[in-house]
Parts: sequence; C-alpha cells; structure tokens
Amino acid sequence: MMMALHLIEQVRRDLLALNLKPALEKIQEFEKLVISGSIRREHAEKCADVLGDIRVLAGAACDGLAAAQRQLAEIATLSRHLDTYDRQGRRIGNRGNGRQDRIF
Repeated sequence: MMMALHLIEQVRRDLLALNLKPALEKIQEFEKLVISGSIRREHAEKCADVLGDIRVLAGAACDGLAAAQRQLAEIATLSRHLDTYDRQGRRIGNRGNGRQDRIF
C-alpha cells in the first residue's frame, strides 16, 4: 500500500524538521498498518530503507543528547568553583569546601 510508504517518508521529513509530535502520530499510524499486514511486498523494501534512515536519525539524536548531558555535567562541575553573585552583588551559591575566605 502506497499509504504506508508515504506515511513513513513523512515521518522522516518530520523528524528532520524536528516536528516530533506529528512524526510520532504518523509512526503510530504506520505501526497499525504493519500490524494489520496492509503493506504490500513491493513497498516493504522501500519502507525498510526509510526505516533505516529513521534509525540513523534516532541514533544521531541519542548521540547528541548524550553529548549535551556530558557537557552540562562538566559545566556543573566547573561552575562549583566559581563565585556566583545576585543582582545586588551579594555572593550566592556553593562556596566550595565550606571554609570562609580569610584575608591576612
């Protein structure tokens, strides 16, 4: 059925455009077509190719998310060593080891 191929290609386009909600709805509709056996043999290979593209996109998204999480963790670790001030100029936040600074 051409509808299945059309749906899965729309999913790929939606994912590339970061339109996640429409992509999810279309992939769920595609899943129903797969379960019902409505996909014709001649379209199955093309659908599999598009699904492979979607798998690559999903893998890239996971890698990007993991990299962002690592960067945030590194920023959080490094920021513990910084003095942070509010709008009035008062020091706020983590003071590191808990000792007060002393001037001699």
